[in-house]
Amino acid sequence: MKTPFFLLAGFLTASALAQDIPYREYEPFERYEPIVSGDLMLSGTYQHWKDPANLDFRMAGNPDENWKLNWKFMDPPFNQTVHGGHFAVDRGERLFKQLDVYGTFASCLSDRSGSPRNLRAGYPRWRADLGRVAGLEEVIEHCGAKQGRVLQNGSYDNSAISIYLASIGNGQPINIDVTAGPMKASFERGRRLFHAKAGAFNFSCASCHTHNIGKRLRGNVITTIYGDVAHYPVYRTQYMLQSLQLRFAECNLDTRTQPLRPGSQPYTDLEVFVTALTNGYPISVPAERDW
Repeated sequence: MKTPFFLLAGFLTASALAQDIPYREYEPFERYEPIVSGDLMLSGTYQHWKDPANLDFRMAGNPDENWKLNWKFMDPPFNQTVHGGHFAVDRGERLFKQLDVYGTFASCLSDRSGSPRNLRAGYPRWRADLGRVAGLEEVIEHCGAKQGRVLQNGSYDNSAISIYLASIGNGQPINIDVTAGPMKASFERGRRLFHAKAGAFNFSCASCHTHNIGKRLRGNVITTIYGDVAHYPVYRTQYMLQSLQLRFAECNLDTRTQPLRPGSQPYTDLEVFVTALTNGYPISVPAERDW
């Protein structure tokens, strides 16, 4: 009996499509609330770090307990002595004032009326002039270029301006809206990428920061992703000043996955996703991390 032509054609079409679409494995998807208290359903640690002013520093001094504070004990006012994060804030302030002599740099960054103090809390967001969702560091690069200044996304000077802007917004809660439009689409893409396995170890972000929270990895204990964005850019004693997207690249390298360029759409989508999981948590910089 011959196979009907339409069945054969359908099979060949499906085979061609299957070849065009790379096979990907995903970690099981969880329900993520785009607000920091959503961690109540994930790690069980939110109760320990939800109030930055009332952390139990006895836990901070206990190696078996400090991970439950989600390393918030290393945010200000931890270590009031000078560290690299403070130098970066000073450098960023000088650069910002140089570029904003006539108010054009701040105006470009905000893309609407408002104080520079509000910038860190409201990024990433849709930028009509760029025609896409963009993170603050990408916009710093864009606005610097308009004045003939090279501020490459991921560079020290770019991150220094970013951490300065974060510092003048200290205490403001992260607040991005992912309920509709391009921001919702970006959030959903980021959520999918967060679960997509890749690289030689076949890991995803969720492999560690969703399904193995509290377990050890290379001598460190894995913490929840909720609330993390509030301390970026962060001073890390291994790598100096690090933006969030550089942290993505480092995680890719650690898991033997090809890193992407800061400002690429996948990294920006990931940034939107994890930033939404920090909604409602106050900005706290300059922070320090030692791993």
